[in-house]
Amino acid sequence: MRAPFARALVRSLTCAVVALLGAQSVLRAQDVQCDPGDKEVRSLSFVGNSTYSDDVLSARVLVTPSSLVRRYLRILGTKRCYPSDGLRPDVARLKQFYRNNGFYSAQIDTVVRPLGRDAVAVTFRIDEGAPIRVDSLAITGLDSVADAASITRGLELEVGNRFGLVPMVADEDTIVSRLRNIGYPRAEVFPATRTDSVNLRAEVGFDVQPGPRARVNRIVVTRAGVDQRPPEIDSGVVLRLLGFRSGDLYDAQAIANAQRNLYQLGTYRHVGITLDTTWQHGDTLADLDVDLVEDYIRRVDLEEGWANLDCFRVNGLYTDNNFLKQARHLELNARLSKIGFGAPTGSVPGLSNLCRRHQLEKDSISSSKLNYYAGATLRQPQLFGSAWVPSYSAYTERRGEYLAYLRTTVIGLDASATRDISLLTPIRFGYTFEYGRTQAQPAVLCAAFSRCSQADQDAIQRAQPLAVASATLSRNRTDDVVDPTRGWALAGEFRTAQNVIGSDPSLRFVKGTADGMWYLPLPSRAVFAVRLRAGWIGGYSQLPPPQERLYAGGETSVRGYQKNLLGSVVYLLDSTQTDVQHLGGDTVAFVSKGNARQTRTIPAGGNSLVVANVELRLRDPFFPDLLQYVLFTDGGQVWTRSTGTHNLELGKFAITPGVGVRYFSPVGPIQVNAGYNPYPSPRGPAYFVVTPNASNQQPLICVTAPDAEQVRVLQTPGGLVPLSTECPSTFAPAQTPSSNSLVRLFDRIVWTISIGTGF
Repeated sequence: MRAPFARALVRSLTCAVVALLGAQSVLRAQDVQCDPGDKEVRSLSFVGNSTYSDDVLSARVLVTPSSLVRRYLRILGTKRCYPSDGLRPDVARLKQFYRNNGFYSAQIDTVVRPLGRDAVAVTFRIDEGAPIRVDSLAITGLDSVADAASITRGLELEVGNRFGLVPMVADEDTIVSRLRNIGYPRAEVFPATRTDSVNLRAEVGFDVQPGPRARVNRIVVTRAGVDQRPPEIDSGVVLRLLGFRSGDLYDAQAIANAQRNLYQLGTYRHVGITLDTTWQHGDTLADLDVDLVEDYIRRVDLEEGWANLDCFRVNGLYTDNNFLKQARHLELNARLSKIGFGAPTGSVPGLSNLCRRHQLEKDSISSSKLNYYAGATLRQPQLFGSAWVPSYSAYTERRGEYLAYLRTTVIGLDASATRDISLLTPIRFGYTFEYGRTQAQPAVLCAAFSRCSQADQDAIQRAQPLAVASATLSRNRTDDVVDPTRGWALAGEFRTAQNVIGSDPSLRFVKGTADGMWYLPLPSRAVFAVRLRAGWIGGYSQLPPPQERLYAGGETSVRGYQKNLLGSVVYLLDSTQTDVQHLGGDTVAFVSKGNARQTRTIPAGGNSLVVANVELRLRDPFFPDLLQYVLFTDGGQVWTRSTGTHNLELGKFAITPGVGVRYFSPVGPIQVNAGYNPYPSPRGPAYFVVTPNASNQQPLICVTAPDAEQVRVLQTPGGLVPLSTECPSTFAPAQTPSSNSLVRLFDRIVWTISIGTGF
């Protein structure tokens, strides 16, 4: 068989297969509609298939069962019937599918089983047979190409592998694309095959015609504005952004990168970069046409919303994609949250009653004030592809972590540079300088930072410079960002604060975190998902600032715990939960009552973290596009290691199973979880916060358990004075007393709700 004829045959067969599969959805809509007297298809099954799953094969046939709702309720849902032209076309499609993938002797049989008078069950019995395998592979025509081995490395049709039309066309495209990436824009490949279906062997040959090596000659930029407006971005700016120029070797991958990066600017509705074949300069020169249609260059976006812990929030964003006429991206961003609770908006009519005050009132630090952000970001789109993209920001903000801390940044500066190592693999280096202060609960400052006196607490909460250098690397190979069903994703971050880069010496730390996600599709649109997260902080004896600590627990972490409450915690008690014991003279001790419950639980965070999540996601049989049920098991722990130790006490690893329901709303997934926590509340230091004394100080009084050694407190005319800064971790809240096992069970259920993707 001559090579051109073989190539034409292969292309014809491929186009026929693609056309057949592309028209299948149209045929399905036409041929499986039910007319009077037609038999409904109640089930579709495949028997004998081992290489390909039922889901893969069902996408290749026309016959389709009625929807699950219809099959069980008989009234609602979509009814589908036995095809009017029978199953012979489906048998032919399956045979062609197997043949295209190397199974030349595959046999397909059908069984149609009656289900009553007006319904049938369809079964395809498949005997795949042995596949044809590649006996020899010859690739010619690459003698003039440097490093020809890299062009043919890793092809699908290696000797011993299964032969088929699909992998043959894939290898043809691989060779062509590799040649076009190193300067051969007119490269072509002509395949030739000889198959022996008796001995199950195939001889495969590829005749490669690379053509002459070419360099980029003319680059013609054609611009158009949106809505017939004149374009704003100059052609000279576009030429600088391409990443290649006249005189460079032709590189199809560089052209694809330029097209993708121009799209990522957010400036263009259409980007086309094509090889101009109308200009005749000889085979060693390549002319390129760059066709651009601009989007709106400037825009204003305003978002309003409500969240569990943010109350009402509003975000305004102004963007200019051609700042100073150089395609620079400028963002002006302003954000307010906790509107309706945080001062000074806590008494706004109509808003304050809609906030979850009973939950926010537990947090007198991070939720007491209005949170805000105002900043400007400038991104310079220079040297795309393999080069760095710099970004600069200046901002001021106030943000809090629920029950943990409140961070106020008077002025913040951020400089970063990002580049793509490969497709969907960005790496980012950044430097952030902030001058601000971090406030935390006095009990947290005492228990977690050993700052128990008023003077020490004032010192640690004063405004200080914090400079952080960071590096972030991520890789996403999932099929969907919002609702992934297959693939994996990895992300890692390294952060450090040192006095040599401008940070206060008391704020030094070294921190690393890593995340890994894996998704496996299962039949009936089910998904098995796994996530692992780990974090470590070290390098110095003191603990890092609260905003850099590691926290776990909550709707996107370990769902058997409320937000940030996994790990070390500090308890606050009021006078109704404590007894005062007189120890003689002017000294007393505060002791918790036998059934004492805390009025507030404060997370202390830690310097080591491990979190693991395992989920089975099941689509609702009646409303699969709206509802998903999640069976999960979460595990994790947050530890506070002592200096020089590495023991994480894995015996304290908490495991909490549970169930969740996810609703795919127009604004994103909304998930409600019920996690079962079988563990008693952890022991921790407990404090009784008294009213300010004559010096306007609010001392922390340690509360000990009745069976623990008591901490002495001095009674003076000016108020209570602690005689020790140490408070032992002896207090644990009492469990809800009940003889009813069902009540005890529900008392251990932790409810969480999340808006957006979990992981």
